[in-house]
Amino acid sequence: MFVTVLFLLLQFCASVFGAHRELLPSKAPSNLTLLEINQGQVLIQWDPIEPDTVRGSFKGYLVRTWNHAGSLVYAFPPDVTRASIDFFPFSKNFITVSVRNEKYVGPPSEAISFDAPQREPQSPQTLHIFTLSNKSVLIRWSKPSQPNGILLGYRIYCREMNDTFGEIKRETSHLINDPDKFQAKLTGLEEGVKYQIGVSAVNCAGESDVTKAGIVLGPHTPVEPFPSRFVYKTNYTTPKRDEKCYKTLTSPAEEEDEEVDDYYDYLLYNHTNYKETTPSPVKTDYEQNCLVDCLVLWMPDVSNNPGEYFYLKYRVRGETDYTVTEPETSEDFILLRNFDACKKYEMVIVAVDGEFSTESGTVFTPPKLYSNIL
Repeated sequence: MFVTVLFLLLQFCASVFGAHRELLPSKAPSNLTLLEINQGQVLIQWDPIEPDTVRGSFKGYLVRTWNHAGSLVYAFPPDVTRASIDFFPFSKNFITVSVRNEKYVGPPSEAISFDAPQREPQSPQTLHIFTLSNKSVLIRWSKPSQPNGILLGYRIYCREMNDTFGEIKRETSHLINDPDKFQAKLTGLEEGVKYQIGVSAVNCAGESDVTKAGIVLGPHTPVEPFPSRFVYKTNYTTPKRDEKCYKTLTSPAEEEDEEVDDYYDYLLYNHTNYKETTPSPVKTDYEQNCLVDCLVLWMPDVSNNPGEYFYLKYRVRGETDYTVTEPETSEDFILLRNFDACKKYEMVIVAVDGEFSTESGTVFTPPKLYSNIL
């Protein structure tokens, strides 16, 4: 009995303190190199580790990549020294590789870094549909949690479906060229038809998956709308894709007049060259500084009767008469061209449903400060 116990004790000591003893690996892999960036991954390689530096049972390599917001870790077997891994889009990425044995992870290699390109954005997180009438709806969505690049806007889909929502009978789509707009009006729909509404996010690298919701419009009886809210934006512009997505950098070799390939910024994917345009007519100081585009966005009360459409009336403060726009029956906004932002205005939006109409509260716009005019 004593001999058996002694034998088992010696076996245990040998496993812990003998040939199978695990120590911290003494070296990191060398020559970690970035070989290629394509789509959503990067290809890297490193030199095999010297076996005696593992100091234990060689279990493989750990590759870590990170940016300012998060990190990822990948495990590879001992015979792998070249691998493709994901990256964090549109940010500076760092990568290291380490050796691992049964118990420990060794020191990391010297980090390599690169500016990651844009990737397709994630889809909008939410989508809600609100009925305006028996032929129009208002949709609202939220920004994607990971834009993965420079957002350019959103694409709206409207699909007429069969009775089971399993087959698309007809589809239309249009692009909203404004990354800060999170609602849209769809009109021209038919009562009793099954529709699937979708929205996707668009950046310089492409389009996200589509966030979807379904709706069937029923009969609608006009009643007095609840007062609406609205917001306005002066100096309103929409993104120009070439300016947002295309950029040519100068490499050190080009500065030395050496022949090199085109050197493009990895952050940007659109390689469309700028085109020459006809110069615009020269504007006066007043026109350049005061006359702008002003977007007025209708925000109806969707928790009550929102109304089917709207119009805007506005006037310079102190004047008696309003300027009244045409009813806007197709969109959820009105764009005022050559709006004089250097003047103070009163604005009222009017929601309409059939013969009923309701005015909003008055919004007073502050003047744009322009020292040569005021």
